[in-house]
Amino acid sequence: MIALDLDSQIQLLSRIQFLTRFSSNLVQITGEPGAGKTWLSERYLENWANEPTQSLLICNPSQQDAQHRAIILRQIVRDGVFNEHDPMLQSLEYMLEGNGVHALIVIDDAQRLSATIIAELWALVTHAQQRDDWQINVLLFSLRGKLNKWLHKVSYGQGVKPLELEISPLADNEREMFIEVMMVSRQLDAAQRRALKQKAASLPSLPGALRGLEQQETSLMEEKKRRSPLPLIILVLLLLALGGGLVWWSMSPQTAQEEVTVETPDGVKELAAILEEKEKELAQQAAAQQGDQSLSDTSEVTDDMIALPVAPVVEGMTVGRRDQDRRIVVPDRVVDAIMDDQETGGDGTNAVTEPLIPELAIPQKPSAVPADNAQVPEETVVEQVVVADTAPLANDSVNESVDVPMANNLLLTVPASRYALQLAALQSKQAVDEFLQQYALLGRALVYETRRNGEPWYMVLLGDYPSVADARRAELALPANIRNLNPWAKSFTQIHKEIGLVN
Repeated sequence: MIALDLDSQIQLLSRIQFLTRFSSNLVQITGEPGAGKTWLSERYLENWANEPTQSLLICNPSQQDAQHRAIILRQIVRDGVFNEHDPMLQSLEYMLEGNGVHALIVIDDAQRLSATIIAELWALVTHAQQRDDWQINVLLFSLRGKLNKWLHKVSYGQGVKPLELEISPLADNEREMFIEVMMVSRQLDAAQRRALKQKAASLPSLPGALRGLEQQETSLMEEKKRRSPLPLIILVLLLLALGGGLVWWSMSPQTAQEEVTVETPDGVKELAAILEEKEKELAQQAAAQQGDQSLSDTSEVTDDMIALPVAPVVEGMTVGRRDQDRRIVVPDRVVDAIMDDQETGGDGTNAVTEPLIPELAIPQKPSAVPADNAQVPEETVVEQVVVADTAPLANDSVNESVDVPMANNLLLTVPASRYALQLAALQSKQAVDEFLQQYALLGRALVYETRRNGEPWYMVLLGDYPSVADARRAELALPANIRNLNPWAKSFTQIHKEIGLVN
């Protein structure tokens, strides 16, 4: 959003500052989509908040309650040890060990919070109101009417109620000022200013809607700048080719007429006369045939113009049609048994204990050799060896590993007070390699290994930022496909702990 101080926004921020200065409160700031809730939350933390301890949570649909608790508590008590599944009040009392706290918790897109987290935040505020050395204020920036049901339930029967402030649309003078600032920043001429004002007249008086118009116009201008002269060159070439074709067409009839005009020697008939004579002969033959048909007996006429059926093509329709000997077919269960025997260390021969398919098996001739000395037919052995040889090749291809460089030692050198953006948590190096290639992050992102429940996990990080607010601003500058991953700010304190699980 444009860094513009509007009267309505200044009044709202000053009112929030007044409500949170002397006591603990839970304040809900609501507004329509595009009212500027995210910008106001960041603006308040940067220029209006006086609390020494601040915590910012930007809710994403993929986050769970445990992640919400961890993000809030790690920013209030640095290097604190807690259980992510315990209530926040219990964890905070355990980490503070009887000490006081003066903190501000700002949550953007709070409509994505669960009823459990809302109840825990309300419990923090009410507990802080009963203690002299505690002051905790919670600001919930959410859509209008999304949290009223849960806040009413958690505060039912209590003397203190949550507060609610509403972000009002821009006034007419603020709307005009907003549009003027956009036009001045983009250096538009008079025609472009009129077009922008006409488009803005149909939009609501919300900063997000007007800012969307600015982004749309900017993308159109960039697209016009990126247009190459290639289409113009192609058009000129097509016009030249069309002009050359017209010139050739206008000159070709005269040349053809000159070439066709040839003198006919004496005694040689012209082509037209020969054609007339041929037509007369054909007419006489047709009349003679009709007369012969009228004199002959009237029999039924059969149409012999029906196309004969296409001869069936036998070649290539059946596999092994020209084979002199019959093939031995190994059932699927026998192949699976051979592969299982090889995985346990065998060579696969012990698994062939079942008979082949009866319909395709070669009947064996009676032999005088005893049953104990009987041998397996040679063709059957060949088929089994082929199956056994192909199984290790498949296993080799599956077990092929991908070399992804780990940054565990490098990340341990970063101060624990800094933050990074976590993009993904994956369970294999193959998945990490595909992820980095898909989002063009090779050489930009850092990957470290940790352990969860005894299994390896690989975390993908981006950037190194001094605060949560800086990490949030860096996220807004990322490409759209990476922002859709919903990255979240992660402290290097937690990163160092997770790296320590590997060592």
